[in-house]
Amino acid sequence: MPIAVLDFEMTGLDPERDRVCEVAVVRGTCRGAEREFQSLVRPKVKVSRGARKIHGLTDAMLQRAPGFKRIAPDLVEILDGAVLVCHNVPFDVGFLHRELEEIGIPYAPPVTLDTLSMARRLFAFRRNNLADVCESLGVQLDQHHRALSDARATFQVFRAMAEVVDPSGSVKVGEVLELLGALAPDSPLRLQQKRELRRAFKERRTVIIDYNASKNPRMGPIRREIGIWALALPYLQAWCYLRSGERVFRLDRIRRVETTERRYDIPAFEKRI
Repeated sequence: MPIAVLDFEMTGLDPERDRVCEVAVVRGTCRGAEREFQSLVRPKVKVSRGARKIHGLTDAMLQRAPGFKRIAPDLVEILDGAVLVCHNVPFDVGFLHRELEEIGIPYAPPVTLDTLSMARRLFAFRRNNLADVCESLGVQLDQHHRALSDARATFQVFRAMAEVVDPSGSVKVGEVLELLGALAPDSPLRLQQKRELRRAFKERRTVIIDYNASKNPRMGPIRREIGIWALALPYLQAWCYLRSGERVFRLDRIRRVETTERRYDIPAFEKRI
């Protein structure tokens, strides 16, 4: 399916007061970008000092820019029929709906994919802001906090994530959304995994886990067998048979849990979790 990556720069972070002052969209498919749209936007409020320090846009720079009503038809046209992708969907889509509603342009709720949620739930990087995700995936980010640069980087981040999650190109958008929902912190799957880990720890049986290591996110999950020494979810301290050593694992990086019949003993030492 076509994807359209949207990024806004704002006059500030207050959803009740602040407005869009720059917009960019990169549209294409997982094969690559095909079209781009970018425009400064003259807002109805002044740019806050904090926002100005982040993106560098000033009231003087925006004075001659078109209002949102003028650029809205081009924006809606490039988004039409595509899966809308943002790094933090609720933020950008919330402002998009507000701006369109104010000028009376109908816009049905789009199908969305959030690269921030994908980073948190499918990769569990050390930090999940756009700059750090780009660094982890080897994506170039030239001018952070300008709309077109961020949209281009987010487009490449999405492509890199898709290569890991769906190397065959056969996974549907709905299936990705189901997976993201399943890996939410309090989802039924996560609750079941917690019960399985507690039971395995109590019975001193090893578990097989599919685990995302942070050092090379492009590798995807690695299958490991572990014997849990200490359990303080979302962390578990365990012996890793693959690495032949002690490791601390994070629940948000675990994709699959399966208890085995193999028994183990916990060494005498003070718990460090």
